[in-house]
Amino acid sequence: MLFPFRPYYRDHDFTLIENAIKEYYPIDQAERLTSDTIQAWPGFKKRGALANSEFFDGKAFDKKWGKLVSHLKKNLKRPVIAYPDLTGPSLYGEVLLTENKAPDFLRQQSLCFHISLLGPFFSIYGMDKSTAILPIHSMMEGIQKRHFTTTHVLTTSPIFEYQEVFTALENEIKAYLPTFRFVPYTIGMSTMRNISVEDEMRDFRYMDTIYEGLFGNLSVHECDTRGDEDYGIEDWIRRLDEKEKSMMGLISQHISYASTEITIHKVWKLKESKQLDTFTKSGNLMFGMETFEMIDLTDKLEAILIFRGREAPSCTNYNVRDNIIEINPNYFSLRIVDLTRDSLTLHLTLNIEDQKVLLKGEILEMKFVQAKNEVLDA
Repeated sequence: MLFPFRPYYRDHDFTLIENAIKEYYPIDQAERLTSDTIQAWPGFKKRGALANSEFFDGKAFDKKWGKLVSHLKKNLKRPVIAYPDLTGPSLYGEVLLTENKAPDFLRQQSLCFHISLLGPFFSIYGMDKSTAILPIHSMMEGIQKRHFTTTHVLTTSPIFEYQEVFTALENEIKAYLPTFRFVPYTIGMSTMRNISVEDEMRDFRYMDTIYEGLFGNLSVHECDTRGDEDYGIEDWIRRLDEKEKSMMGLISQHISYASTEITIHKVWKLKESKQLDTFTKSGNLMFGMETFEMIDLTDKLEAILIFRGREAPSCTNYNVRDNIIEINPNYFSLRIVDLTRDSLTLHLTLNIEDQKVLLKGEILEMKFVQAKNEVLDA
């Protein structure tokens, strides 16, 4: 199931995508436009003008997009095809990795890439597809067989057999278009109403996606995925606000003037973590929790936390009692397992109980080392 697009997260800012969609699509309309009524929409006319200038002007196409395709063929040393997807509009391309042919069957693995004309956006995924060539009953002379093509799975990040070429393709596109950002699969497959034109033949579950809005219909596939669906999210990290910058400054000061005594009141950097097999859960719950990348306990009442995968710090009150660090005691706490002058081991303890869910016990062991200022610089 797809979820609604969100332009702003704690650490990431996708307003650039939101603004592009608003400029070119009638998302504020009460009713969905049809293939006829959308012709008069100003944003639709803008899209047409972009396609005309970038794709239908042969010299302009060869100078920009033809040059890119030639560059990719030369540097990737693989077959590359690319052509306009006017439903975007965007440039759609495929880099062929493997191809297995038989008289009545074809299997291919390729890297697909989409480069939008509506803004500085691109995306890449690996595609495994096959084509069965089967006889059909046809009244038309000369048509005795038909190609039935199925897309099996998309690989949304550079892993497995796609890793090397995926990374190389991404690097080449960013070098050629240095202002362009990678649109992660999770963002691309989120939705904003009225991106899609009314079409009763389409599966409504795959309509109105950001991918379709930026890249066109060829970017949306009704299949499973593998890999990291958030890959590319680093391109969208937002800048810290003034309060967060101030907290980062405090962390740096606390690291510089850290106590030489054995005390938890220092800045701790996560070294490693592992799940504890003693933890059991019951109830209908899919559980996941972020781990701490850094904990600043220098202040004895207020902790500054940086979670793994985040850039922005947050601040919360805490209390230490009987070797337990209480941050949100009705939800979780941290038990001090071991403490030395330059290391700290904590067990994350859950304490969630209601009529449907029971989550009690130590779930995670986290080993920290005393932080150094070069950690922040990195």
